[in-house]
Amino acid sequence: MSARDKIIDAAMAIVRDSGVARLTLDEAARVAEVSKGGVLYHFKGKDDLIRAMVGRLIDQCDSLHRAYYEREPEGPYRWARTMVRSAFDPAGPANNPVGGALLAAVAVNRELVAPLKVKYDEWQERLRSDSPDMERAALVCTAMDGLFLQRVLGLRLGDVAGEARLMQAALDVLGEGVDS
Repeated sequence: MSARDKIIDAAMAIVRDSGVARLTLDEAARVAEVSKGGVLYHFKGKDDLIRAMVGRLIDQCDSLHRAYYEREPEGPYRWARTMVRSAFDPAGPANNPVGGALLAAVAVNRELVAPLKVKYDEWQERLRSDSPDMERAALVCTAMDGLFLQRVLGLRLGDVAGEARLMQAALDVLGEGVDS
């Protein structure tokens, strides 16, 4: 594992265990077992480190999307169905407590959301590419964004069975009426 990845892992552990307010370059260096100079070699400051953490979460989310997309049958709304299945994945980034803490950091410094905007635009283009009714697809994906936000905040709509029914309802809106 590279020193850079080790520092990002350490920063994510700090945020997960203690919150974003506890994240400092000194603490990241201590947890990563590198010098502060080693941290500064890879990151100009705390914002750069947070950007890297946001990038890590984006990459995790994108990998999850790719895995679901590859398993999803071809046809209309393939990307929208992918987004639905990803949103309900219990191992997805929405269930990572780091996400909520990073959301707080992004709220304080809107510049930190830039990498997410780039990736989100890419996902929207994919959505447009295979959705015969973009408004329908956008409605479902916006609901999935809401679900993501609820999970990041630690809120739950119901039990596992209820969430399975909700996922199926979202897929039904997209025209998929069979359980998968």
